[in-house]
Amino acid sequence: MYFTGSAGLTRLTLQGGETAHHTVRTEESSIVQLRQSDDYVATGTTSGVVVLRDARDLGVVEQFQPTRSRILSLDVYDNTVLTAFSEKSGTSVVKTFDIRNLSKPVHTVGDIPCSSVVQLRRYKDPTGASAAPQLLFLGPQNYHVLHLDQERPVYSSPSVSSLDSSYTCVAVSPSNLCAVVGSDKGYFYPYSYGSKTEHYVMSTFKAPQRAMHPNYSHSWKEPRSDTGFEADADMTKLASNWPEDDYMILTVPQKLRCINIEAGIVPNQWGLHRYHSYLPDPKDKLSTVLPNPYPYNLMLGNDPSRVQEYLLELRKDMKRRYKATRGAAGDDYAPMDDALQVCYSLQHRFDWKSYNELPHKVSGVDNSFPECWVTPILQSLYLCQPPKYPIRKIILRHVCKREFCMTCEIAFIFSNMLVTTMSALGLKEAALPPVVQVSNLIRTLRQLRSFSTSGAFERPRSRDDAVAKMHLVQQLMLSTLHKDLQEQNSYQFMNYEAPSKDYGDSIATLFGTEFTSNGQIHVEPRFFWEVPASALKVDEGLQHLLKQLETYNGQVQIKCLPPIIVLLLNPEHNNLKPPPSLKISRSGNKEDFNYVLNSNIIHLADDVEDTGNFVSHQRIEGDNFCLVNDYRVTSMMKTSELERMIPATRAYAAVVTFYALDNLNAPSYAANDDTNRAPNMWTTFGPLLINDVLAKPLLRDPKNQAFQSPLKSYDQIRSGDLIAIDAEYVVLRWAAKDEESAFVYTPQRKQHMGLARVSCILSRDEDDERTIMDDYVHIPEEIEDYVTQYSGIHPGDLDPLASTKSLTSLKSTYLKLRALVDCGVVFVGHGLGQDFRVCNIAVPKKQIIDTLDIFHKPGGRYLSLRFLAYHVLGESVQEDEHDSIEDARTSLRLYRRYEQLRKEGMFERVLDHVLTKGAETSWYVPERSVFRDTPVTPPASQMGSPVFKLPSNEDSADGREEETNAGLRGDEADM
Repeated sequence: MYFTGSAGLTRLTLQGGETAHHTVRTEESSIVQLRQSDDYVATGTTSGVVVLRDARDLGVVEQFQPTRSRILSLDVYDNTVLTAFSEKSGTSVVKTFDIRNLSKPVHTVGDIPCSSVVQLRRYKDPTGASAAPQLLFLGPQNYHVLHLDQERPVYSSPSVSSLDSSYTCVAVSPSNLCAVVGSDKGYFYPYSYGSKTEHYVMSTFKAPQRAMHPNYSHSWKEPRSDTGFEADADMTKLASNWPEDDYMILTVPQKLRCINIEAGIVPNQWGLHRYHSYLPDPKDKLSTVLPNPYPYNLMLGNDPSRVQEYLLELRKDMKRRYKATRGAAGDDYAPMDDALQVCYSLQHRFDWKSYNELPHKVSGVDNSFPECWVTPILQSLYLCQPPKYPIRKIILRHVCKREFCMTCEIAFIFSNMLVTTMSALGLKEAALPPVVQVSNLIRTLRQLRSFSTSGAFERPRSRDDAVAKMHLVQQLMLSTLHKDLQEQNSYQFMNYEAPSKDYGDSIATLFGTEFTSNGQIHVEPRFFWEVPASALKVDEGLQHLLKQLETYNGQVQIKCLPPIIVLLLNPEHNNLKPPPSLKISRSGNKEDFNYVLNSNIIHLADDVEDTGNFVSHQRIEGDNFCLVNDYRVTSMMKTSELERMIPATRAYAAVVTFYALDNLNAPSYAANDDTNRAPNMWTTFGPLLINDVLAKPLLRDPKNQAFQSPLKSYDQIRSGDLIAIDAEYVVLRWAAKDEESAFVYTPQRKQHMGLARVSCILSRDEDDERTIMDDYVHIPEEIEDYVTQYSGIHPGDLDPLASTKSLTSLKSTYLKLRALVDCGVVFVGHGLGQDFRVCNIAVPKKQIIDTLDIFHKPGGRYLSLRFLAYHVLGESVQEDEHDSIEDARTSLRLYRRYEQLRKEGMFERVLDHVLTKGAETSWYVPERSVFRDTPVTPPASQMGSPVFKLPSNEDSADGREEETNAGLRGDEADM
């Protein structure tokens, strides 16, 4: 056997009761991968160097560097070396080298959609369909089948279904017919080949085809004990034919316990068998429902004659929705994959350059929700009439105390968009991901009666039905905006005053039509114009509408057209195209109204039955437009160039169009507002941190449940103060985009998370740790999983009728966080990118200190908070359930320790020791009861780890002896 450490590379041999070892020094950097064959030993390092040694004398045969990043996995066999590593784009690469010529790879498999590698496992195709060697590429959340004669994976599995589970290992049977993947939660996932030889990809086969003459059999006969595991075997003896003198058994505290569950054999008409195996974590409750390897079989029904029809529909649906390649002509108009699938949930680390070419102008939208087809309306409101942006400035001034307010949520989204685009104007390192969340807006719309009863969010049945729903949502949004602004004074937020007396009529002023009737002036509350399908031109159709209105009973006369005209076009997918400008002349009025096209919402569909997708053309500067398709934003170009990019195979029609007067300005109260920044609301929202008036309706016992802040006034928080923050989430039950076709295979999507708890700790010096915020967030939607072990949230904690916690609304929590951002505090936390994404708030990078990035080396592993707390602080956290206050406090202390080590010039050495210890222990952190009842906090002169002590700069024999003794004590603790 071989192992590596600080002493070098060692080969250990057991011979006749004696142990022989041979050690050679290694000159390369930290070794993270070690593999062997009969002739060679290969090691991979964090710097991407692979060293090949002779297995006999461990002499260096060759050294090469396939990458500059960390080697994530390695394998050597015969004359072949396999290396796996990740790229900056978030994908992984496997390169194959011939030992006889290591100057360049023999073959490369790229574009593997996985940012990390757990294991590579070689196997051969037993069906003979593929002669090329095959690999199982195992990632934390899925696996991929690679053929070493193909440039891309031939199969990628769906993500693991459990939120908190990840794959850890894979094994292939000796016959190469099946494989088993294990997870850190103790689940076994079996995979096998299909019933036909042409199905040469090992997978779960969720939509298998019946063989012509299936033959299968099973028997209930008990297997012989000598051919498998013995239940009553002596666990103190090694299951090996080695002489007893050549091995020793090390006993360690057993973390996992095997539970034998009777195997179930379920034959069906498709010739598939299902076996149950389960290895639970002792923290988990034993589930009576075991994972079903073939969940889609039941969807095929019992009638084999219907299966072919189902499969044809499957192929048609997959062809329409999921494009096989990217970059083809017109691909920018295709439905975009979920943003969370594209970036694998790591939006703050993903390179969005290829998706957004105008990050300083336009922010994309996360499309991970089925209702995100409404977002083109948001972009049209946000980008209307540059550079004045009157609609944006009006909405940003709105705030009220209602728990569910559409205009408040749109204002939050616009504020996040401004923070995001503003960050792109600065340094490259300060740019935020050009994607904002709209989940809270959709959740709010579902709570509003006008939307919930209108059927707007019911799944469209056809192309025309999808267009009708877009028209309906456009009407509802403008009407609701008008209503919210008019009722702002009725739901006044604390002492906030509207910016002007006529603020409530702002939407009517921009979109309403002023007319006279019976000698009185009125504003038409209908903020849109439906151009009839029979019109040949938009301007002629609009003129016809105006004449019809004026001739109605002969009593109505239009006095003034609205500054912004919204046209609803092509309800039946006609070819009516809006012109670049409208010039409208009114009889009896010498003044002409010159309107400029600002946005154009377009619907694309394959046929009448296809519900299609929506995109928008948005005016950015002058006559230049860009395409906005969810998070895809193209560069600026003329509208004619954008139209030429639309694929000829898809029918398209403009369905909603915004025109604005060419001389339209922002309201007087917002004329001097910075168009690149949202108004600073610190003085408006700050008092919520002391007196949460929005929480009182949700508290059964406000006197005992309300959070008591240690601050007397919110202005005690100053710019530059450290605020440690941590958030906890629950899993929401949210309909999938493709739920209407349950039998259709679709890639498994990320679960939708809901913010459940947020805690903030204020700190100005070493001993200052004041909890200024601890909100439990009311969630009216159905919760699918509380994930109590990782969130600390129990059923009832978020229910106003049963909760004993300091419950408040999601809106209140957002306003508090927005206040802290506008105050200029610096947030400290561990993995803040995910926290802020679920909190639905954009924070400038200069106000973020993430300990996940501080204790990380490029190309290396990201360290968990629990691991860092144990090895750096000597503290034990997250033992039973996560607690956001504890996690926030731990992040703060980690940052304080980082500052101390950096001043002493010891941080890099400490981090190297921590990474080394993690690699040696497989990143294992013992339970409190395992290593000691109370973790020992080391003196300030030490690194702070109970595992080892750093040597001083003046190394001596005594110092080395103390380090060795400390290491032995740490090893004993791990045992």
